[in-house]
Amino acid sequence: MRKLYFYSRLTSACALMLALLSCDADSPAGGSGPDNGNLPLIDELDLRPEGFMEEQLDTSEDIPGIFDYSRIAVASHPRLLMSSKDFVDLKSKLSGDKALDYITLFRINRMVIEQANVFVEDGTRIEMSLDISGTRNTNMSRLALKRLFNCAYAYRITGNKKYLEKVKSDLHQACDLEDWHPSHFLDVAELAFGVAIAYDWCYFGLDYETRTLVRRKLLDCAVLAADGHMFHYLEGNWNQVCTAGVIAAALATYEHNRSQSRKAIEDGIAGNRVCMSKIYSPDGNYAEGYGYWSYGTGYEVSLMQMLEGIFGNMAELEKSEGFGKTAEYMLFMTGPSGKDFSYADGGNDAERAMLPMWWFAANQNNPSLLLNEIKLLDANKYVSITSADARLLPLIPCFIKDFKFDSGNIKEPQKKLWYGKGLVPVAMIRTGWKMDSSDCYVGIKSGACLGHSHMDGGSFVFDALGERWSADYRHPDYAEMEEKLTAVGGSFWAYDQKSLRWDIVKMNSYGHSTLAFLSNDGSIDKLHVTDQITSAIAPIAAVFDSDENALGASLDLTALYRDAAEYVYRTIKLKDRTYLEVTDVIRAKTGLDAKLQWRMLTPAKDLSVNRDGIILRQNGKSMQLEVSASGGNAPVPASWKSERPGNWAERDNWDTGLTYMVAGWESTIPAGNTVTFTTTIKPIL
Repeated sequence: MRKLYFYSRLTSACALMLALLSCDADSPAGGSGPDNGNLPLIDELDLRPEGFMEEQLDTSEDIPGIFDYSRIAVASHPRLLMSSKDFVDLKSKLSGDKALDYITLFRINRMVIEQANVFVEDGTRIEMSLDISGTRNTNMSRLALKRLFNCAYAYRITGNKKYLEKVKSDLHQACDLEDWHPSHFLDVAELAFGVAIAYDWCYFGLDYETRTLVRRKLLDCAVLAADGHMFHYLEGNWNQVCTAGVIAAALATYEHNRSQSRKAIEDGIAGNRVCMSKIYSPDGNYAEGYGYWSYGTGYEVSLMQMLEGIFGNMAELEKSEGFGKTAEYMLFMTGPSGKDFSYADGGNDAERAMLPMWWFAANQNNPSLLLNEIKLLDANKYVSITSADARLLPLIPCFIKDFKFDSGNIKEPQKKLWYGKGLVPVAMIRTGWKMDSSDCYVGIKSGACLGHSHMDGGSFVFDALGERWSADYRHPDYAEMEEKLTAVGGSFWAYDQKSLRWDIVKMNSYGHSTLAFLSNDGSIDKLHVTDQITSAIAPIAAVFDSDENALGASLDLTALYRDAAEYVYRTIKLKDRTYLEVTDVIRAKTGLDAKLQWRMLTPAKDLSVNRDGIILRQNGKSMQLEVSASGGNAPVPASWKSERPGNWAERDNWDTGLTYMVAGWESTIPAGNTVTFTTTIKPIL
């Protein structure tokens, strides 16, 4: 182990030295850098140039509120995420031999500079360009944010004016727009975040006309547009993203419009406190899932960093119930196959950068939280220049500028089981943290139907032999489905029992690794007999964490299927650290047989059904699915294509991209009877 560690460090150090030697003179690692014992307090980019004309200031009194707003005047520019002194310190750490002590920081910095070198040549205009449903301008807002943030960072680090000129050009294009599309306020928030940071970080390099134009646009399109907006009352990523974007705009321009900015900040924090008291409570799991955790939490920690940098505190947002545990939740959300636990709309199909993890690692002084991040970084798979994460990559140096850790010696976590209660309970079990074919993993979903939900109660994902055997679909394209549902009088964002959202296989229980009952008594007005009850809550009834050879959880799914069965309990365990066992205890209603399908979505395309069960094969590896039952009719193993059932209403191309197969079984439980089904999925070695 020591030899491997030494080799890893030596390899990283050699690579870094080669990078240092190849840097241009104006690069962040060029030259000898300032003396660490005598660093200036102000970066040279923040010295007022000769003839600098300041905008007119609002001289009204700072009224006390959540914060001491007089501190903003002292903060000067830059003040968002980083101060002038922070940039001096950062550049010192990236210079000369000091970079050897901050290898990961150096690598991320270099990635941002390389991105900026591409973005500075991008001639795509920033303009209104709505998606096919006419709902969003998000892609253009994110393009602007990506270029502004990365180029502003590159200018701060290198001083190269080419980045400043690109920032100026993009600021003018963004601020020449009539508005920033307030009907979909996420567009406003992301654009405001990028414009505010560029304005703040490049303040003394921008001319008077540009600063005036930008300040007025931030006031009109973000600060004032947010007044009374519904995002203040939402509990999810919308609140987090919009609050951070608007407060960034208010903080950047505060001294020019004190009362309006103060109101935006006070209103934003008030709404965000309510949101934060619920979305991670009580244990840190996030109802909207994997991808939305990154989105909402990324902006949340950015907001906290801005507040702490200026006011010296985070308005106690960091003390919200469950928030301190949420990074560990996210650490468990990736299986050894490299795929995420993709419940609800948050699924991403493949592992991706989780930028907020850097903030948590630094603030909790826990490098282990970066296990997945460093793995992706070392594999050169961290962030592609075309990915959505590229727009926020400069956050990482801001988060870890004072965090010194050894990326070549990150300790594996000791926990093997993580579970969280709340409205959307989940449990995740793994046999180890090597993230290779020797590890097994299962993610178990229970819960309720909230924003971005699917009918996926009782579903699970399962990794073994380095492959994913039980999977979950990623959500369909929003704009495409919005257009299709609107055309027939429906709404993709309605979650009531009769919503046409559930007429999409990927949203229905029929499109998940869970139970699908094929009979009901008509007591609930539903689209399909396979529907789960959207108003129901299904808790985790028990967690099994004392025996490492039988880790798992038990779910009470009765409320989800209350019109189809008397009660439904599902227990999922990883047994002997090698295979999965799913036990379903189901009692049929008096006077009503319960006909059901046990369905497991699988990427395996080669399925062989026999009397004993099903053999699943993919990439030269095989698993055996077997089922037994106590009482009732014997379950019949079966496999199906994942497709729209023939007895559902015909919908033109509503279910595209159904690429998985389904492995499982069918059975009918006689009325009033109770049957225990035990299904195992074991590796064939």
